[in-house]
Amino acid sequence: MNHREYFNEMAARWDDLITDEVRMRLKTIIENLSLAWGSKVLDVGTGTGVLIPYLVEAVGPSGTVVAVDFAAEMLAIARKKHRWPNVQYHEADVTALPFPDQTFDEVICNSAFPHFADRRQAAREMARVLKAGGRITVCHPHSRDYVNNIHKSIGGAVGNDLLPDDETMRGIFSEAGFRNIAIADNVGGYLLVARKK
Repeated sequence: MNHREYFNEMAARWDDLITDEVRMRLKTIIENLSLAWGSKVLDVGTGTGVLIPYLVEAVGPSGTVVAVDFAAEMLAIARKKHRWPNVQYHEADVTALPFPDQTFDEVICNSAFPHFADRRQAAREMARVLKAGGRITVCHPHSRDYVNNIHKSIGGAVGNDLLPDDETMRGIFSEAGFRNIAIADNVGGYLLVARKK
């Protein structure tokens, strides 16, 4: 089973796996980013759209949230749940995003980065669609060790989907054209934030 098949198969029960504590951690992560009112945000690997309500609240009615996932079943659930007029959905792979250069003020990638087959190309694509000075956020509502141990224990399609160490992550995002790369990793979650040069 490949990644797309795995996530399509998991879609129907995905939301059942997300605890209230995880939702609160994600809400806090988005609140702490202090997204600008009216900004255009790309939610990469949106899944069933867990971040969308927090992003919509953060950018306000004049902002735009664009949700991308490569798993059609995940996107179908997100579409059903979240029907705000300023939310758009696209089925696409992060390594070939269907947007012009410098489209977004913010790119947010929650609980998805370890699953990207080509992480360097993913980082380059996320940089490409960001405006100069725009911000990327890679986050998880758990620590790196927790994420990696969970994926190893699940095995199969996601068994080797591990979040790289700090040095590797800095290298990936530096090469993709980011600066001011800050990484925080603790029991409450994982956060990488950087600005496009």
